[in-house]
Amino acid sequence: MNSLHPRSIVLTANGADVIVLGSVTATAWEGHIILPPSVRVVERWNLAKRTRIWSRTLPPMPNVKTGAGSTENDDLLTLGPRGLFATRCMGMQGSQTNCHVVALDERTGAIGAAEAWTSTDYSFSWWDHDSQEVSPGRRHTLVRGRSYSTQSYFLVFDEMGRIVGRVLAACARFAEGGSEETPSILVDEQSNLSADAAVSKRFRLIKDTSACQLQQHLTDARKYQRTNAIYPVTSQFNWIGGGRRIVWSSVTRRISTPDEPPKAYSMEVGRSSLPAPLPPPPGVTDTNVLFAGSGSDLYAYTKEKIFHLEDTGFVFDSPKTGQGVIFSRGSEALLATYAGVDASKYVLSLGKRQPGKPGFTWQRISAVSTFRPDFVPFENAGRPQMLLAGGKQGLQWVDTRTGQVFLQSCAPGAPSPNRCNDPRAQNDYRGLVVSSTRRTAFTMHLKDASIRYNNLFEEIDLSTGKVLRSFPAPDWLTSSPLDLPMGWLEKERRFWIVGEDSRSKRSGASVTIVTLPAKDGAEPHYESFGTMSRPDHFGVDPEGRFFVSARDLDTIDVFAPNGVLVLTMGVRGDGAFAQAGDGRFACTGKTCDEFRCVVGNVARLASDPACAALRVEGFTIVDELARAEGIREPGKASRPE
Repeated sequence: MNSLHPRSIVLTANGADVIVLGSVTATAWEGHIILPPSVRVVERWNLAKRTRIWSRTLPPMPNVKTGAGSTENDDLLTLGPRGLFATRCMGMQGSQTNCHVVALDERTGAIGAAEAWTSTDYSFSWWDHDSQEVSPGRRHTLVRGRSYSTQSYFLVFDEMGRIVGRVLAACARFAEGGSEETPSILVDEQSNLSADAAVSKRFRLIKDTSACQLQQHLTDARKYQRTNAIYPVTSQFNWIGGGRRIVWSSVTRRISTPDEPPKAYSMEVGRSSLPAPLPPPPGVTDTNVLFAGSGSDLYAYTKEKIFHLEDTGFVFDSPKTGQGVIFSRGSEALLATYAGVDASKYVLSLGKRQPGKPGFTWQRISAVSTFRPDFVPFENAGRPQMLLAGGKQGLQWVDTRTGQVFLQSCAPGAPSPNRCNDPRAQNDYRGLVVSSTRRTAFTMHLKDASIRYNNLFEEIDLSTGKVLRSFPAPDWLTSSPLDLPMGWLEKERRFWIVGEDSRSKRSGASVTIVTLPAKDGAEPHYESFGTMSRPDHFGVDPEGRFFVSARDLDTIDVFAPNGVLVLTMGVRGDGAFAQAGDGRFACTGKTCDEFRCVVGNVARLASDPACAALRVEGFTIVDELARAEGIREPGKASRPE
């Protein structure tokens, strides 16, 4: 999403306008998740009319070469008697920091002279700063730095955006009185005045415990959550998935206030469209509704009811039930309701579709699960059964007529009718993917987590539980409760599994594509790509056509099976947007006011004529996948499998 992310804001002298320095990330990433350098944009807005007066893209920093400690830099706007200046600094490896100051015309935004310098005295950063104060004469600015030690400090900038000193203090602020050239800085009683001797020649540094009162108030507010004014608005995703449509719900909230009812959005996979709001189930407009499901089956939960989304809307599906998650497989479904009893976290119910009737009829089963489970329905000698992978409860075989577990496998070897009662058991089974013949299924077998590279993919005979084949598997990070869901990309040849690969330096979901060996005794082939989302904010199309990853602020990314990012889309207030990896975009409502297109190395407004060639009416996910496949393998059929 090429929205302007504010990083520094100043008011004009009369308070009528605001000038914002923000970052815009170009999305031509070639798919794989990286953190590319951002384009910096400065804009002036009139507060009363809420209109943009001008917008300028800053040139790249000239003194950033190899050795940068990050792809992001710190930003500061300075507005004073000498004009408007944009300061950018980037920490380099070691103790070096490269900085660049650009002058701008306050009235027109025209870019003027620039100055670059390198600091080797100390490394510093003020990104994510929570304190910035301008002196009464607008001659100097105090910005709280981010220290990686116990020493706190403030950076002092002059009226042209240049660093003129550092104050070693936990709390500091400008005081009234004194000259504009030599203002007074009140610092806390823990400050190190002896270390600030060079700074004190230009500033009057006075120890005063009152300088900490405001900071202490904010600290208390954070600790006890007495106010929400200091917390940014975020989105917390509750469910995400795919099928004929992509549906996700999120809660936009502040940390210290109660959750608002989730809002849900939908986008058709094979129809040219943008995300649209999904209406809540009838009669529950003011009720907290959560969503769950898989594939094209979407369920909405309240405290007392469960609704099923069909093409015509939500329909009542069952009597009172607890909130949980649902996995559907054709005419059968599995409802996992959180309980946390009897060494399990979920109690399970089996749902069956009745011919000519909407929804499912639910039956409680004796199987339980320590993780959100997966299941495979099949027939054995004419009797309907299912295999369930449920974490430390092992593999469980259930007679779907009676709902009873009749076989269980807690460790390698032959299954047993006895339950897994050994609390020291280190064998988990998570995720299932069934073969075309419905006679075998692959599962992930996690052994003792204290031993690295101790995981296996195992092919299980559904009728007997015998292990037919076993392959070494990636070393998943199992400190978090990962479900490790699995699914086919190509039947009998390639399947995917979602987890968090402990070898990756990224935090979040890691998708591994497993290509089975063509002959016995050979090793499978693994390809992995990572996302910025947590595994529980990650969805997969049931047909294996694409993956979906949630980002903050009602934004999701759609990936092709090879890890290429093909589409980013989301909702902002009364508008929606979508953007492809090659820069094409669509937007509606006020979202278009925020949107930027990136032409070359310049971020432009959505209304800019240069953006016209990139603007489209909508996107079809299937078509975008075909386009990505065609670009990756020219000459081959572009339709993804």
